[in-house]
Amino acid sequence: MRKVQFFYDVVSPYSWLAFEVFSRFKTPWEIDFELCPFFLGGVMKETDNRAPSLLPARAPYMLKDLMRQSEYYQVPLQIPSDFLTNTITAMRLLTAVKENDPSKLESLSRALWQRHYGEGQEISSPESLLACAAKANILPNEAKNYLELTQDPAIKEKLKTTTAIAISKGAFGAPTFFIQTPDGEEMFFGSDRFHLVAAMLGKKWNGPKP
Repeated sequence: MRKVQFFYDVVSPYSWLAFEVFSRFKTPWEIDFELCPFFLGGVMKETDNRAPSLLPARAPYMLKDLMRQSEYYQVPLQIPSDFLTNTITAMRLLTAVKENDPSKLESLSRALWQRHYGEGQEISSPESLLACAAKANILPNEAKNYLELTQDPAIKEKLKTTTAIAISKGAFGAPTFFIQTPDGEEMFFGSDRFHLVAAMLGKKWNGPKP
């Protein structure tokens, strides 16, 4: 079974698209899919990168491209009013969940994306984060504990460390994922590399669903 490390931030709609495709293909492609929540704001700052939506020549194309990919991958997506929201608390919440109950990490990540890009709602307030946790079947008392852990120095440091690891491996945006190979690993960026991923894994890519 080949390992795929998937570095993402729920502020990234392209990360959601790639996440859903990998989720569908985990079994047929026989991959060990490890979710690695990091802070995209930190990556952009440290790599001197800028969000495509902030580039006047690229932003209009990006919006059209997202809608095309949304239709192709069959992931209903819309652009929320607070498109570039600060997700530091959300990413700390995901980090806390990964450290304490990793079995809930996938469902909580999906709930955050669905609320923000599926429903166009904010994901920065405690109320929204708790609503996402409930949708991910996290018990209320556990959700409140995870939310409190977003202010724990150890969780803050863990998120910083994961972000730094991604940067050290070559990440400059999201999603960035690394596929284990006999000689080490290969890095991919974005949500449109699946034909290349399939070729590397020796698997078939015949569209967005197995």
